[in-house]
Amino acid sequence: MALDIYRKKTWCNPLSMPDVHRGTDSYRMDFTGEPYRSYRSISDPSVLYHDGKWYLYPSYDMAYVSEDFVNWEYVPCTPPDAVDGPRYSPAVVPCGDRFLLTISGERLFIGNTPTGPFEPLGDCIMPNGARFKPCDPGLFRDDDGRIYIYWHGSRTHPVRGVWSSLTLAAELDANDPCRLLCEPVMLNEFDPEHTWECFGEYNQNTSKGWIEGQWMFKHNGRYYLIYSGCGTEFGAYAMGVYYSDKGPLEGFVYQKKNPLTFNRTGLIKGAGHGSVAHGPNNSIWVFYTTTMCYTHCYERRIGMDRLEVDENGELYCPAITDTPQYGATEPEIGDTGLKPLTVYIRARHRASSHSEGRDSLYALDESMQTWWQPAADDKQPWLLVNLEGDFVIEASRIIWYDVGLDYDNGVLPGPFKYKIEACTSLEKEDWTVILNMTENNEDRCIDYRSFKPFKGSAVRLTITGSPEGITPGVISFSVFGKM
Repeated sequence: MALDIYRKKTWCNPLSMPDVHRGTDSYRMDFTGEPYRSYRSISDPSVLYHDGKWYLYPSYDMAYVSEDFVNWEYVPCTPPDAVDGPRYSPAVVPCGDRFLLTISGERLFIGNTPTGPFEPLGDCIMPNGARFKPCDPGLFRDDDGRIYIYWHGSRTHPVRGVWSSLTLAAELDANDPCRLLCEPVMLNEFDPEHTWECFGEYNQNTSKGWIEGQWMFKHNGRYYLIYSGCGTEFGAYAMGVYYSDKGPLEGFVYQKKNPLTFNRTGLIKGAGHGSVAHGPNNSIWVFYTTTMCYTHCYERRIGMDRLEVDENGELYCPAITDTPQYGATEPEIGDTGLKPLTVYIRARHRASSHSEGRDSLYALDESMQTWWQPAADDKQPWLLVNLEGDFVIEASRIIWYDVGLDYDNGVLPGPFKYKIEACTSLEKEDWTVILNMTENNEDRCIDYRSFKPFKGSAVRLTITGSPEGITPGVISFSVFGKM
């Protein structure tokens, strides 16, 4: 289905990516000892710009390609002969006339294009000949063509005497990328004085922090080491920055404006483990992981936002957003001014039905852990919201939950079909379809759409179809507009 022309202008977090894959985390048992139910996940995004396109690589073997940071096309990107199980933290950089791929805990791979096909290249090799597979490796290609690798490491801290996580880095031989040209150097280490690095939802455990997701970014001659803490399952997950004016392997200092990204509440909880990249019109963007974490502690989605550089050359993020933003190629910059109109509308909404414990309010409560689930015998469920005012409505976002998803038994995700109507008066019931997705063939577990503006005082979502075996759950139903 072709995208509506209005949708090309804006985007909204969490990102509306097609064909999000199965979560295949190696930690497969919950606290009861039973296997987790099937779930989908997307996380740990790294971004490469090449030949006028941006390539986004999240965990779980996939790639997305965009020319405008608004519309992302799914492209299969699975290296052959990789180990079974999760393939975390992919990163790709040009290497000569080919492309080098790293995956956490894996060999290096090489391919002819940014999406492969990739072939195994081999383990990383220390100067003394020892082989290793780095954890959460990030790749950086400097302006002079030299290539560097950054990864998560650990040691027993010499003063505190406890396990401590850190960043290791080395230069790779561009002609033989498996070989390190120097012994690994430590660039930073967990510091309990940096409160946001401490483990826990409220950063309460000052004895440990999980420094991970290393990424190098260069801007105006300065090297920025991006890294994450305190744990991907927490709303306090965040990204921070050290910078250096000396080079990619030395002289890094902790910048004053830290953390770079932090948001512990709402739909965009957690903003960690990702990457920073230049975008259209000389803009700078951060891509990050956000927590969902209902079925599995590593159940996640991704987001992105603009970055700025202050007068001291420090990176900062003006806002972690959850409302429509202008596309990177548009002349307008930043927030559209459109507000969510359906959040917490308690007494002014009603639904065709709900299952026990899955009330329709859960579609409006701004939480990724709750959802509205219609009754099993409701063949065409609907949710109506009185907006309590006249608004010009221009966009919508539905976050779906695949109730009954079961990959092992053939119950697979797919497109949800629906329509959104608006009316000027509930008394007159003068409904007009403002978004018709009743023939939708796109699988989007987060479905953001822009459409022709319509002035109305109430909206109604009607679900007309769902994948076979799947009961539609609505984690969040939002329409966006302004008076």
